[in-house]
Amino acid sequence: MRSIVVVLSLLASFILADEPVSDTKPEFVWPIQGLELPGLITSTFGESRKDHFHNGLDISSVLQPVKSMSQGFILYSRYAEDDPFEEERGSGNIVWIAHKNGYVSGYYHLGGTRNETVRINKLVSAGDTIGISGNTGHSTGGHLHFVLGKDYGKTLLDPLTYLPPVEDTMPPQIANLFIHVGENYTNLNDGDNINVSKAFPLTVSIIDGGVKNSQRRGVKEVKFLFNGEAYKQATFGSLRFDSGKWKTKEGHSFDDLFFKDRYLVGVLNLKAGENTIKVQTKDFSGKESERGFSINITRISGGN
Repeated sequence: MRSIVVVLSLLASFILADEPVSDTKPEFVWPIQGLELPGLITSTFGESRKDHFHNGLDISSVLQPVKSMSQGFILYSRYAEDDPFEEERGSGNIVWIAHKNGYVSGYYHLGGTRNETVRINKLVSAGDTIGISGNTGHSTGGHLHFVLGKDYGKTLLDPLTYLPPVEDTMPPQIANLFIHVGENYTNLNDGDNINVSKAFPLTVSIIDGGVKNSQRRGVKEVKFLFNGEAYKQATFGSLRFDSGKWKTKEGHSFDDLFFKDRYLVGVLNLKAGENTIKVQTKDFSGKESERGFSINITRISGGN
């Protein structure tokens, strides 16, 4: 992913060098249209992917027209037909489009073959069909993985912030708090009494639906308070590549924010007596949730 972004960044910035830059937020259209979109968003920007951030938006779909989100030009495309004997890449068939003001958009896991718009035309308009959704590459089901970038791809953005809004009536749900000891973990209920020997990772599950739990909208911000003091805060509206890692605007890398596919509160030194952890979160539409946990340490055992 990083090598593609570098190449696209250099190419787009060179071609668009004389393009006037505006702070005006452009009008984008959904890359998949005519379906019940609210129920088809299966993964959102900034989620955990075991060892990296999910860098786009997944829309469940197969053999549906994929549209250019805005006016632009075809920056890059790669299909299996280009080299049938090459091992299939994780992104499958892809198309990248450059837009005004340094925006770029990527369309992954496309099906079929390169269509005529991509094959012969350099310029596209908003809503032009540039392919069909498929299941190519490392994909477990038919869907479009849609990526939105700024600064010619140096910064990745949450598409839900820029695309026309989808309905979201549910605030994020803060579920269980866990303490991890090696490969094992234990659910911590509010008011539990436990013994510890050293600092251990504490994680929390946060789920955000749309108009029902089965839908996905995504967590935009998390904040953790430990014993009444702000401990860590992160927003997931954008990611920028810095010092070999993708990071949030606060400078947090994936390993700073996730552990075992859950949100990492931290590796905390719990004191004897009562310890409080407060979790505050906000989704992309601005709805907020808060939950507090009280953990009582009855004895701090000596460790080896």
